[in-house]
Amino acid sequence: MSSVKPYTYFSLLYSHLMQSVDYKFWAKYLSEIHDTLGDKSDYALELAAGNCFVTKYLKSKFKKLIVSDISKEMLLLCEQRIDKVCCNMTNLPFSYKFDFIYSTFDSLNYLNTESKLSEFFENISGNLSENGFLTFDVSLKKNSVKHLKKLNREGKFKGIKYVQKSVFNDETNIHTNTLTITLKNGKTFTEIHNQKIYDFYYYFDVIHSKELYVAECFDAFTFNDATEKSDRVQFIVKRKN
Repeated sequence: MSSVKPYTYFSLLYSHLMQSVDYKFWAKYLSEIHDTLGDKSDYALELAAGNCFVTKYLKSKFKKLIVSDISKEMLLLCEQRIDKVCCNMTNLPFSYKFDFIYSTFDSLNYLNTESKLSEFFENISGNLSENGFLTFDVSLKKNSVKHLKKLNREGKFKGIKYVQKSVFNDETNIHTNTLTITLKNGKTFTEIHNQKIYDFYYYFDVIHSKELYVAECFDAFTFNDATEKSDRVQFIVKRKN
């Protein structure tokens, strides 16, 4: 592995750190959402698919599924035989429209400026079919504070030593995760991820400003109405027709 580039080590490590996630459970929830609004004739797009661990449980739900991620290295780790596209979710390269677009693991929080979030929804409105819908989850402030302790950790994986530091800035509402890895040869690399924890009501404002509307908003993994006091929220968004 000595010739492997640092970002590949990070990709492998992120997959390892996410092992505690119940991907099958998450996929089942998305499947239930889709069952209420779509059918097997749908063309679907997964945003920020990462290692595609959710994908394998969902790909049979649609006539066609394309997965996308900004990281080529993460997509290369995906073992699913499925169409993959490396792209930025704020500038999707597709000329046709999708019936079902979904994103998981608070990926939209990585759009950490209002302009990026606005650009995303502007782009999405042009990629949804007339009756298509977008569903995504976001992390709210309560979730960041709740998980800070367990996100400050260190360990070793395949000879790679790692230290993760997690900090939430209450003034800027930026949640920063800093991951430092040390290879067997002693070389050290650091990657920093900044997520913006937007106000619950801000999502409604920006969505409604982009020829879209919020059809449903649930407490994540349930079908109960979400509130500003929720940890994680699941949005279902449609086009204004």
